[in-house]
Amino acid sequence: MMIKLRRGKRAQSLVIVALSATALFGIIALGLDAGRLYFQRRDVQNAADAGALAGAQALIPNDATPTPSIQDIANAGCFASVFALKPLQDVPSDGTSCDPAPPAYRPASPGGGITERALTIAATVQVWTPSRNNPDEIHVRVIYNVPLTFASVLGFTTSAVVADAYAHGGFFNKTYTVFGFDAGGNGNSVNYDQNGNAQIDDGFNGTGDICKPSSVQGKMVSNAKWHAPNPNGGWLDLNGQFFYNQASDTHALTLYWYDSVTVAQNIESVPNYDAPQKPGIQNPPYTNGGIVNGKQVHDIWPGTYTQNIAIPFAGGANDIYRVNNGVYYFQNANFTITGGVVVSNTSDGKIHMGPYGAVTDLPAAPDGTNGVEFVFDGNASFSATSSGTASPSISFIAPAFVSSGTDSIVFFVKTSDTISGPNGTPWVEQIDGNKAVAAGYPPFQIWGTLYNADVNGSHGTGVVLQAVSTSVYGINGEVASPQVDLDGGGLNGTTGNYTPSNPGSNPNCKPSGYVQNTAGYLVQFNAHYVPHFRGLAYLVR
Repeated sequence: MMIKLRRGKRAQSLVIVALSATALFGIIALGLDAGRLYFQRRDVQNAADAGALAGAQALIPNDATPTPSIQDIANAGCFASVFALKPLQDVPSDGTSCDPAPPAYRPASPGGGITERALTIAATVQVWTPSRNNPDEIHVRVIYNVPLTFASVLGFTTSAVVADAYAHGGFFNKTYTVFGFDAGGNGNSVNYDQNGNAQIDDGFNGTGDICKPSSVQGKMVSNAKWHAPNPNGGWLDLNGQFFYNQASDTHALTLYWYDSVTVAQNIESVPNYDAPQKPGIQNPPYTNGGIVNGKQVHDIWPGTYTQNIAIPFAGGANDIYRVNNGVYYFQNANFTITGGVVVSNTSDGKIHMGPYGAVTDLPAAPDGTNGVEFVFDGNASFSATSSGTASPSISFIAPAFVSSGTDSIVFFVKTSDTISGPNGTPWVEQIDGNKAVAAGYPPFQIWGTLYNADVNGSHGTGVVLQAVSTSVYGINGEVASPQVDLDGGGLNGTTGNYTPSNPGSNPNCKPSGYVQNTAGYLVQFNAHYVPHFRGLAYLVR
């Protein structure tokens, strides 16, 4: 009796084991398919990244026009399709030649998307450019229907793996101190008003390079005329390489510079910098930041502004305005600063120095942007001016990282800014820096690049920069704009006749040369505060 019972239990166990093994093998089989999908997901993402990087390179303009052409867009789609399918060991169904791009790659209109199927595998590449309203950006999506082995028993023969990649066309890795790129190549790209003595430097603080300019430091470029009229009281000291493209309208510029003038016959391409995307937060409210150094602090937060920011606020003429790190996108809105206020992206309005220059001690924005970048679009502008006996103290530090767009830029005027040329001025700084220093705060200082991409009108729009100090430069980085107006500023009463001092002891200097006397510092190139090279294309998402 007991023997029969044991045999029955043994038989039941065999059934249970058989059923369990079937389920177990099914789980293992599905796990193998899932593992295959997991690793295929990585390959598909690599394919999308490769396609986006290849396509973005075709969006870099080759001349003075900053917007990719229809042919550029077609080529971008072609290159993106070819290089997206390479990691998957396949080619587009209608060939691999992109020069010229075959009709299948050409979008119906600028910004139209294309779809390209693989020749042998069940994969599709979709390409959109421009992407997210950015002409320099490309969006690539790769869809691969991966065949399943074990899951097919359950009726699942394939599973779609989808990956997206966004990339921007890289920018030209050049080093500028001042770059005037007039859209039409005519007129005066750079003007100097001679209202006092001023200095522009290629990064060596005015020592040595004035006699023997460096070929790797910031240079001064004008693709039209650099207009420095015959001396009449003001003097402009240019330290470093100087290039101009059209006409010899530099008049007495050689009097300000020790070495001979080099003439560049080719127009340099416009820097292909990208503005960041619009933040999702609209007109964020200001908050109370407490008391610092006996002053009331107002916290301003990054976001998209469709309403003006006018500093000072009512009743806050002598307060500190703390501009927290992040992207400030001005859409049909202005940013104005005047009076005796302190405005900075530091905790206390003071300059905090690091190993290479000023640093921000405020935390990065939620998107990782670790400095401030102000973008102007539509009818938008920036202006900073003195008012009566008071002058603002302004110091902004650029982000070394920005979640989209180009890093190390503090002010970015987009091509879509509607303050039109000729001679429109979307960016103006006219400050008496001595007043801010007398109040115990730094004068106007930008640690980063000022970039005006606007090319409206035959002569473009301009920026106005006035010398604000004899000890620190107004801008440490680059100044690039269709037109640049440089004002000497009359610092320390230097308007009027100039008295040259001894030219120094450097044997490379010409004995008849000049050395500036109490010059107002305008711009100095600083390699740590200019856009950093990322290759011919870089991923942004």
